[in-house]
Amino acid sequence: MVFASNIFIMFMAVVLPVFAIITRKYPASGKHILIVLSLFFYSYWLPIYLVLILASIGFNFALGSWVLNQKDQRKRKWVTGLGIAANLFLIGYFKYYGFFVENIYAAFGIDKTVAKIALPLGISFFTFQQISFLVEVYKRHVDEVDFINYVLFISFFPQLIAGPIVTQDEMLPQLRRKKRWRIRPDYFSLGFFLFSVGLFKKSVLIDPYVPFIDIVFDHAAAGNLISFVDAWTGAIGYSFQIYLDFSGYSDMALGLALLFGLRLPVNFFSPYKAASIREFWRRWHLTLSRFLQSYLYIPFGGSRHGQTRTVLALMGTMTLGGLWHGAGWQFIVWGALHGAMLVVNHFWAKIIRASAFLSWLSKRMFYRAFMVVLTFAALAVTWVFFRADSVESAWRIVQGMMGLNDVRSVTSFGKGIAVAFPLYFIFVWAFPNSVQITRRFPIALRTEPFADKMRLNRRFRWLEFRFNLFWAIFSLVLFLAGWFSLSNLSPFIYFQF
Repeated sequence: MVFASNIFIMFMAVVLPVFAIITRKYPASGKHILIVLSLFFYSYWLPIYLVLILASIGFNFALGSWVLNQKDQRKRKWVTGLGIAANLFLIGYFKYYGFFVENIYAAFGIDKTVAKIALPLGISFFTFQQISFLVEVYKRHVDEVDFINYVLFISFFPQLIAGPIVTQDEMLPQLRRKKRWRIRPDYFSLGFFLFSVGLFKKSVLIDPYVPFIDIVFDHAAAGNLISFVDAWTGAIGYSFQIYLDFSGYSDMALGLALLFGLRLPVNFFSPYKAASIREFWRRWHLTLSRFLQSYLYIPFGGSRHGQTRTVLALMGTMTLGGLWHGAGWQFIVWGALHGAMLVVNHFWAKIIRASAFLSWLSKRMFYRAFMVVLTFAALAVTWVFFRADSVESAWRIVQGMMGLNDVRSVTSFGKGIAVAFPLYFIFVWAFPNSVQITRRFPIALRTEPFADKMRLNRRFRWLEFRFNLFWAIFSLVLFLAGWFSLSNLSPFIYFQF
């Protein structure tokens, strides 16, 4: 069930009044209702996979409980390792079995079709969440685990399918403290506003233009060379598509959680305002970045064992991060490119620190503006591999971006998505994000890293959210505009991971 769909809006139109009525009479019943709703939400797509997520939850809860109460450190370590391996096997089978078998067949010249396995929705997200939980239990960062709280922690539908990847210390304390589950008017207003903003971003700002982006990538997939204009139109267009798609989803997830009185961590904070790839990953999919840093980069050695180890850690982490996004060589290339750019970023930062002139230059506004544009251009190139259906078709577009293909254009800057580019650039570079607009209220967790960026520029102070009639009407207008545009529906990009 996609958030930006008529069926989901109808689902919520029924769920919220029922939830409000029941919890008004039985305030403690909220957890159980949310579990039922979350499991129904998950099983709506393919009911058979309800068994999978329930089995995964039961297995990890049992393992975590055993490790929590076990005193023998050696046994705790082995069982935790077994649990992590079992979770990785689950992802590996459903997500990568076909990819690896196809490549083995290709290597040995075997002409055989590999059966496709339907990928369970959100398997990467709820599995990573449970791996994190097992590690936290092993480290004795968890004192107690209640089964009902654990089930809701994993299955809570606003973050179940595409994140954020929530840790136990972010969700379980909220669930333990919360005894009365009545819908609060202030949380409802904030939640409805955020949901409406997210819906508007996806269904109004970007979905109507997706077919113009697909033209370029479909043309490349068909084996055709791509012109300079087409290549940059497709690359920049997709850069905005994935931005508005994921930004919209992140707003909707925060908003839906607030409707029920819960807060999720910030997962998206104006990433195209980043002046480096390193800063980009501190703003884009923050909870995935945190997971990769904690469970790949640091175990690989991080920056603690010299330059060579740091380079290998960056390349290994990002390459595996690319593979996490999809079972295809194009995702591996995408991850490796980000790893290479992080390595360049690492050495450039050292050069700047060693030069008084470059240190002075790096603090100038025009330097940052240049680096923001350069970072965006680099990201646009890498997004081509993320979107393309193969490395070959991605390379055809990159060749076009470099001006190597002297062919006619199949698109035009005078129509399609290109006419919206100026609006998009203003939107992503000049306007505040949803977390900044609602900065007066505790809508999300983990906002501390952005404390110095939360204050709005003077010319945007009028955009600060207030509990008044104007914002109520504005939220409703955004919601209705988004709802009436749902005929242009395309699934959230991150739902496929």
